[in-house]
Amino acid sequence: MIYLKLSLAFIQIGAISFGGGYSILKAIIHYVVDINKWLTLEQFNEIVAISQSTPGPIGINAATFVGYKVGGIFGSLIATFSVILVPVLSSLFLYFFYRRHSENKVVQTVISKLKPVVLAMIASAAFSFLRTSLGSPLAIIINVVAIAVLLKTKIDAVTLLLLSGILGYIVFR
Repeated sequence: MIYLKLSLAFIQIGAISFGGGYSILKAIIHYVVDINKWLTLEQFNEIVAISQSTPGPIGINAATFVGYKVGGIFGSLIATFSVILVPVLSSLFLYFFYRRHSENKVVQTVISKLKPVVLAMIASAAFSFLRTSLGSPLAIIINVVAIAVLLKTKIDAVTLLLLSGILGYIVFR
């Protein structure tokens, strides 16, 4: 029964997640944390951190890790396949449709109207992460300082990420 629930949840996630990347995370949070309560938001944030460090799209990686956590190896296969099923079929359909009608003004208008929706989904996912990651005043200070250093210096983002992680580990351990 868990495999059917995983499949249905991730088919729905894949069907409503436009824009890929971080825009899909809000939908995964909704189905995995809020509705099915398979994970807490903190556990999901850990999965996202792991997903960011592995190669591949973050939404697919997150689905794979959630599927594994909920249903083992078969659960990860089901979740991964389910989350890409609707987008792959939709992409194929839209590709052939767009090839035929790319000069149409209505098609161009629809594409331009989707951009703010994708931006809003990304912002919504970011705010969900901020609620849990910025829990203490010290964490807020570390984040603000890291952003300021990134903007004001020529430090490499990966180096800054590693230094911030080390500082966070030392401070919050």
